[in-house]
Amino acid sequence: MIKINKSSTAPEILRNEGKDKRRALCEKYDSGSREFSFDGNIYRDDTVKEELMRAQNGKCCFCEEKFRSYDVEHFRPKGGFRQKNGDTLEKPGYYWLAYEWDNLFLACPICNQRFKKNLFPLADPTKRARNHHGALSEEEPLLIDPSDNPGNYISFREEICVSVGGNIKGNTTIEILGLNHEVLIEKRKDRLEHIKDMFEILELSEEPDTLITTDKVKRARTFLDSTVKDSAPFAAMARAAINSNFNFA
Repeated sequence: MIKINKSSTAPEILRNEGKDKRRALCEKYDSGSREFSFDGNIYRDDTVKEELMRAQNGKCCFCEEKFRSYDVEHFRPKGGFRQKNGDTLEKPGYYWLAYEWDNLFLACPICNQRFKKNLFPLADPTKRARNHHGALSEEEPLLIDPSDNPGNYISFREEICVSVGGNIKGNTTIEILGLNHEVLIEKRKDRLEHIKDMFEILELSEEPDTLITTDKVKRARTFLDSTVKDSAPFAAMARAAINSNFNFA
């Protein structure tokens, strides 16, 4: 995961129709209803998806794989939530955040549908905001918000995602999002091997009487520079590898 830097201004449809829908949901709750429906045409509008795609550089907000397909992800689940796998789905969910820009991301179907689903664990479940009158500021989510700085919580040892200092937020995020599932590890491993090959070319180029050509050195350096950019797949892994000179602790 890397930090997602979204525009501070929400797409117009969220600011207008989304705001109206939010008001209606809150009024419905206050009238006593606990069953809600949501208008996906608003939070899945092309303007919303295009802005998220730009902010996320065409990558899943969780695993950083380039998109083949994607879902609009509600970080705090709109319809219902579970504290942990196996729990009964509790309703209502965070209905008042269904059209909130800060709560929307794009995620690949594997991260969203196979792993995260309706999971949203808190350090202290008794502090959960149960409705729009609750205080989100009192919650302590155990999932890393992609708009936060994930590098404070998770890093990499080679292709394996690890928590920084064993922190619970990193461990929980890795487990719930399946950031070390087998297929993903293999994809990161292939990417890392290519990065390491280019890194070794630069190292060899520093040796006396090297046979590495200037052109090959330039291509290697250009490639390595590209791997740590926000737009690159698995950029967090590449940064961890290059910053440590492949000396993983």
